[in-house]
Amino acid sequence: MDILSEAHGEPPVIVVTGASKGLGAAIAEVAAEHGASVVLTARSQPELEVLANRIRQRGGKALSVAGDIARLEDCRKIVAQTVQSFGRIDALINNAATIEPLGPVSELDSEEWAGHLAVNLLGPAMMCQLAIPFLRRTRGKVINVTSQAAEISLPGASAYSSSKAALNRFSKTMAVEEPDITVILFIPGQLDTPMQAVIRQKGKGKTNDDTYQYFVDLHQQGRLLPPVTPATAAVGLALNAPVQWSGEVVEWDDERVQEIVRSLQEEHDAGAVIDNRITG
Repeated sequence: MDILSEAHGEPPVIVVTGASKGLGAAIAEVAAEHGASVVLTARSQPELEVLANRIRQRGGKALSVAGDIARLEDCRKIVAQTVQSFGRIDALINNAATIEPLGPVSELDSEEWAGHLAVNLLGPAMMCQLAIPFLRRTRGKVINVTSQAAEISLPGASAYSSSKAALNRFSKTMAVEEPDITVILFIPGQLDTPMQAVIRQKGKGKTNDDTYQYFVDLHQQGRLLPPVTPATAAVGLALNAPVQWSGEVVEWDDERVQEIVRSLQEEHDAGAVIDNRITG
């Protein structure tokens, strides 16, 4: 376990949405490795429990809370159970998102649009609103996972691009309103995750040929990042992002972010040395 802790020796508490797979699962495992108590949430309780048990077996602290962030009552449950179990929230990482529906604007179903926005925009907004009172007390962090798609017009991905652009503006506004909370927009890059698989499986005919081939080539040429790579950067930001960065959009490989990652690893290594001296 890491030597990172908050006042009075209490480990920082990090809530991770979309934690059952992909980037969210990687973030949860990395956070636990660095000494945080992690709250895992997603819709699938069995998958969450598998991950939570793996973290516990390695000596970490994990709580799994199944819920759909598109539902206000589930968001309330996630925050309430976090505070009931750990008494605090130090960071909220809004990672849960969907890429669907894919297709031209003229063909998209309005109900699918509404469902998409409920997950990608309203979910993070509700989680932030409910967590704000607790994040104020800890001068905590919000890491909202965004995408370069927020600034790029990708044919067939109007829902995703629009929701991420709206999430960016929401986050920047929250950063202005909440000076005691550091709000970061985090771009993790192109990852080898289920979301990319959806694009390859369902994107043909939903976007133009060049865009579809671009995503296929990313996979075939091995250019997709393993989730653990940006996960370490996300955890570093959740623990140590400077308040001066609040409202910024940062990419995982930004040199400033990588400096935080290096410092985090040095603290982790120092903790491992201390643990070995105590138990050796």
